[in-house]
Amino acid sequence: MKPEISILPDTWDIPEAIRNRIGREAGPQRAMLEEGHLLIILHQLPEPDQHTRKAALFWREPEGEWSCNSHGVALTGLQDLLQLYEGKLDELEKSENKAATATEYHRVLEVLAPVLRSSRGLHRALQQAREMLATDRELINFRDQAASVERTSELLLQDAQFGLNFIAAKQAETQAANAQKMAATGYRLNLLAALFLPLTALVSVFGMEIRSGIPDTPLNFKLICTVGIVMGLIICFILRKDIERK
Repeated sequence: MKPEISILPDTWDIPEAIRNRIGREAGPQRAMLEEGHLLIILHQLPEPDQHTRKAALFWREPEGEWSCNSHGVALTGLQDLLQLYEGKLDELEKSENKAATATEYHRVLEVLAPVLRSSRGLHRALQQAREMLATDRELINFRDQAASVERTSELLLQDAQFGLNFIAAKQAETQAANAQKMAATGYRLNLLAALFLPLTALVSVFGMEIRSGIPDTPLNFKLICTVGIVMGLIICFILRKDIERK
C-alpha cells in the first residue's frame, strides 16, 4: 500500500520497496536500489536558518532512462544542481576575500555552514549511487564533481575561520597594547603625584594663618621647597623599588 503523502511523484512507476521507505520529507541525502531501479534523494541548495530541506529526486529505470522531479532532463537537472552549489561557493569566496571585520566573516560562515553540511550529504549520496551502479560513467563524473564541491566548502570554511581568528587575535593584541599604555600613563601620574605631595603638604601647612615661629624669609622659603622636593624624590624612589619588586 502506497503512503498517503510522499515526496515521490505519483506518475513514477517505482517499486513499492522504495516507495515504502519514503515519507513526506526528504530526510537525509541517500541512494536506493531495488529491482534495477535507482533513486537518488538530494537536497536543493539550502539557505541560512532553513530547517526544512527541499528534495531533488533523480530516478533511473533499469533501461537506463533518467527522470527528475523538476522540469527538464534528469541528468541536466543534476548538473544544474551541482552548478548551483559551485556558484554559491564562488559567491561566498568573493565575500570571504573582501571580509575585513568579524561581522563580515560571521556572515560568510552563517551562509557557508548549511552549504557545507549539504555538500557532504550530496557527495555521500552520489558515492552510494556510484557503488550501486558501478558501470555508469555519468555517475562517476557527478560523484567527482560533488567531491570537488565538498572539498571547496571545507577549504572555504577553514579560510573564513582563520580570518575570523586573526581578527580576534588582532583585537586582543590591540587591547593589550592599549592596556599597557594606560598602565604606563598611570604609573607616570603616580610618580608625579608622589613627587609633589610632600611639597604640596608643606606649602599648605605653612600657608595657613598660624604662628610657626619660622621667620618669613627667602632663605626659609627655599629650604622648605628643598625639603619638600627631597621628600618627594625619596617617596618616588621607594614607589619605584616597590613596583619593580612586584
